[in-house]
Amino acid sequence: MDDMSNTPQDPEDHDAVEAPEAESTRSAENDYTIQSLYGHPLAALGGALMLAGILVFIVLLGLDYLSETENPYRSLVAFIGAPAVGFLGLLLFLIAIRVQVSSAKRHGQHIRWRLTIIPSSARYMRNLWLFLGLSAALVIIFIYAGFRGYEATESVAFCGETCHTVMGPQIETYGDSAHARVPCVECHIGPGTSFWVQSKIDGIRQVLAVARNSYTRPIHTPVVSLRPAPETCEQCHWPEQFYGQKLQTKQYFRTDEQNSPWTISLLVNIGGGNPQTGRAEGIHWHMVTDSVVEYIAVDEKRQDIPWFRVTKPDGSVQVYADPGATYPDPNSVLTEKRVMDCVDCHNRPSHTFTPPAVSVNLALSKGEISRDLPFIRAVGVDLLNEEYATLDEALAGIPAGLREYYDQQYPDRVAELTEGINQASSVLLGIYKSNFFPEMNTDYRARENNLSHFVNDGCFRCHGGDQVNEAGEPLPATCDSCHEIIAQGPSADLNELQNDIAGVNFVHPLEIGDIWETVKCTQCHTRESGY
Repeated sequence: MDDMSNTPQDPEDHDAVEAPEAESTRSAENDYTIQSLYGHPLAALGGALMLAGILVFIVLLGLDYLSETENPYRSLVAFIGAPAVGFLGLLLFLIAIRVQVSSAKRHGQHIRWRLTIIPSSARYMRNLWLFLGLSAALVIIFIYAGFRGYEATESVAFCGETCHTVMGPQIETYGDSAHARVPCVECHIGPGTSFWVQSKIDGIRQVLAVARNSYTRPIHTPVVSLRPAPETCEQCHWPEQFYGQKLQTKQYFRTDEQNSPWTISLLVNIGGGNPQTGRAEGIHWHMVTDSVVEYIAVDEKRQDIPWFRVTKPDGSVQVYADPGATYPDPNSVLTEKRVMDCVDCHNRPSHTFTPPAVSVNLALSKGEISRDLPFIRAVGVDLLNEEYATLDEALAGIPAGLREYYDQQYPDRVAELTEGINQASSVLLGIYKSNFFPEMNTDYRARENNLSHFVNDGCFRCHGGDQVNEAGEPLPATCDSCHEIIAQGPSADLNELQNDIAGVNFVHPLEIGDIWETVKCTQCHTRESGY
């Protein structure tokens, strides 16, 4: 457009001089010149961005409407990103108007601005073609970028790598979990606006912590802001279908020179609501009945539970408390009483940091580590448990430590054991990289797993015998409360085991008498030694 109202200064506008009525008209009363607001190049850019933003928003809105799943992060692209492009275009268009109006005032022109088309102005037509070209290019670019961004926000990489680089341990263990195909947001946020807003507010804190390098190592758990399990876990896992038994066979290896095996097969009483008998039974009794279990934890990780209460459908109440423990008054409104749900037992559903003993047992049972290596079970566990300041230090220390052990203890057999030693080193390094993160102070010792009652109290947090009711009776804690042993013995061959489908009495792999019946497993089994 022209900045001058009467005498065009731009030689490209000679057509406007010959036919001024085509470009502008004068008001006889006020002597105003009519000019187009589209005359500045910035207006062309702003208009193009507005058009692109609107079209991208429409496309992404349609995708969001047609999508079968909800993803709060997707809204960042559809309802924030696309409108932001449109608002940026509007801002540039308003700046273009401001520039044109200011220029006219400086030159003392009397101009009335309108959204009009001036085909006789070369400058205007140049800006019009600029607008059309930019619009076409930006629409294509932004729709493609918006669609790709829309897809990216649904990816695990967006949560675990792009935005949350400090979550390296979590993203590594997530990839090996049973929920590796479930997007992070399905559990950590879930559907609905309120938790999305809450997560974004908390995200601001996290971004500041990352920017200042002030985040904790390890990252604090549990995530107290997680939604209740019925709104997340139970969207896939149907409590009414929790019933029956599940066969599990576990193979262990002892810390002797022969790495002797010990195998045990269990029928785990998954339990819940039995559709055949109509009874609530087994482990999932806690979740499928109308009974409400509430508890008070006196530590951040919810491991120390001195008080809990069971309210049954008929209104009867049973309170269990540890008489020797100190805890907040359960009757106070200030005391948090948590209602038990899935994550109180399944507290590591996607981020399991496997203890060394479990990993080494598995590698031995699969033949990845040779049992012909003397004491390899004990040595491998010890090397994995060593304190390493960095990952690089561990990658160097584990192979060196393994080689040093056999050089010193079996110098006459090193040559024949070399291949097995090298293979074992490779497997141990893989175990370490998948479960140990020294820079973040994160491994199995920082991440208790409540499904175990061997090295973590797990079930024994409530069934350990410390909490009793008014009659002085604890909750039952016998072996057959949760599982039945149907086979066991010192062999890796199931056919060689003592077995009985009706159940057999537990036999401890070591000769310790009946002491195992009176103490919790964790009084002997440490997380370092494992099982």
